[in-house]
Amino acid sequence: MALPANRDEVAAERTAVIKAMVSSLMRAEPREYHVGLVGYYIEGVPHSATGLSLNQHTPPDIDLTDESFTCTAFFEPHLLDASIVLANGIIQKPFGDQILDLVPVRLEVKLVDIWAVAEFIKGEQHDLFLDPATAAARLMAFLPERN
Repeated sequence: MALPANRDEVAAERTAVIKAMVSSLMRAEPREYHVGLVGYYIEGVPHSATGLSLNQHTPPDIDLTDESFTCTAFFEPHLLDASIVLANGIIQKPFGDQILDLVPVRLEVKLVDIWAVAEFIKGEQHDLFLDPATAAARLMAFLPERN
């Protein structure tokens, strides 16, 4: 995979890959993706993160805008601020032979914070987008947003 030459090409390639991924997820295709990112927003609050896994079980409310994609995500209560847990409530979902307490939240991933997208086919990683420069540049910009 050749790295794009300029930032406009990078942005266009990233947008095209994310658009195709979101379209696939909306159709509940049996696909597995991993998005490398510097962080995401939970209920509008920035959180550092290194990645996000998405697949056909991603809630169908995934939506793409010009600047981000959003969807409902589920986190264990201890991973979230108590005010978010209180506002959104706890639901129980089966996972294997256990029942997990989870909090549904609105998750937003800004496209500028994405530095990689990979699809996994039969356990093998296929890189769809890779931009290491975004990882370094956006990490420095994202960290102050958390304060």
